Amino acid sequence: MISAEEYLSLLNEKSVWVFTKQQVSSFDEIIRVTNFFENIPNREETNIEQYFSEHHAEYGIETDRHRTLVIPQFFGLITKTPFYQRSGQYNKEKPTAVYDRLKEINPNLNLYEYNKIITEQVLKFKIHAIIDTANNNEYYNILPIIFIYKVLKELQTQYGINEVSLDHLYTYIMTCKEYSEWENAVEYIRTDSPISEHVAHYKDYSRIVSLIRNNTKLFIINSSTISINPTFDNYFNYNFMQKYDIEELNEILLRDVDYSYFLYNIQGFDINLIDEPQVETVEAENQIAEEKEIIESEESDDEKDDNYIDKIDNINEYNVNPDVAEGAAQVAPAQYDETSISKKYRRNPLLGRIAIQNAYYCCENDPHHETFESAKTHKNFMEAHHLVPVKYQQQIWQKYNINVDCTENIVALCPTCHRAFHNGTKEVKIRLIENIYNRVLPKYRYIGFDISVDEIKKLYKL
Repeated sequence: MISAEEYLSLLNEKSVWVFTKQQVSSFDEIIRVTNFFENIPNREETNIEQYFSEHHAEYGIETDRHRTLVIPQFFGLITKTPFYQRSGQYNKEKPTAVYDRLKEINPNLNLYEYNKIITEQVLKFKIHAIIDTANNNEYYNILPIIFIYKVLKELQTQYGINEVSLDHLYTYIMTCKEYSEWENAVEYIRTDSPISEHVAHYKDYSRIVSLIRNNTKLFIINSSTISINPTFDNYFNYNFMQKYDIEELNEILLRDVDYSYFLYNIQGFDINLIDEPQVETVEAENQIAEEKEIIESEESDDEKDDNYIDKIDNINEYNVNPDVAEGAAQVAPAQYDETSISKKYRRNPLLGRIAIQNAYYCCENDPHHETFESAKTHKNFMEAHHLVPVKYQQQIWQKYNINVDCTENIVALCPTCHRAFHNGTKEVKIRLIENIYNRVLPKYRYIGFDISVDEIKKLYKL
């Protein structure tokens, strides 16, 4: 850990977490903007900017600037591809499953449940997930509300520090890039280290504090300090921070496509940080389940993929922008040491859905294989299979710099062919691997994956 003086010397005027300049006054307006977007006719061919300018007032939207669409994108109600670049390609974007869920809830009848969804989306905010045209936060991978709470909670429980100056918040918390830096932030603040010379600019430039203040009551923020709101402290700590493995969660959200699945689909946090808690808070840590959860993840032993298959089937094709899969193979998977007891291998259901869409819901071992109509998609039911199993992702990355949880490595199979991969004879498995390998070879070459068919056979112990 470097000294506070050294840390300060590394900061510049743009080191702080930033949020888009677009302004939206309330969540109701965010919903109105999304409603407007959903109802744009023939969206792929329409001039979105012109249409927005001409019709925004019909939906009660004050601004005529179509760039305000970035706000529902930030909240996960409209897709954003790619996350980190300025782009006017709204024609390709889609309303998300989270938006579909909000439409199902009448806030006049069930505001508490409605605010649970809003809370979940606020907790999913990531720096940097939405456009930053100057790339100021290009290498920042922080879930800001969770990170701020972690630092404040540690200061409170370990050092009896119950509130932190906004100057220290901006200087030592809101300039961190990775979750692992929380201990450094605690130490700098605990020792009352000097503030940055840029802090006045940070307060004017960032907009993150107002974003948090307007969308959650987890913190008490006044003109000079921030503290954890005692009304929500234990409730949030025991029902979220202690329930999930937060450090591992940060590790598995580095790829755009993994964050997309996380942001655009309901994860079931089941907490409300807007209205006062309605349930009794668990008062003792020993009442918490012994195993922490990882959000929307599962063992990726390919012998145990029922949950993965169900999640793929539950993804509505209407909510998917397949462009988000581009480049997934080039991002390093999360690394775990050999002693880790956590679930090491994860597959993103969104990539499985895109791979099946790309195969036009046909079996890639034999396109003539028909199964049955899925009750969820009303398409020919297919299952996603990683030709190179995800459980080998670390050794494949070390050798080829390829993340095997990518659409280029995922094939659509009918349930019979999929079972044959796992339960067939040696001869059956060899024929399947050779046939599928020949089909995916052009995609492997496209991403620079020169693994041989014989090496794949060895991974299957053939």
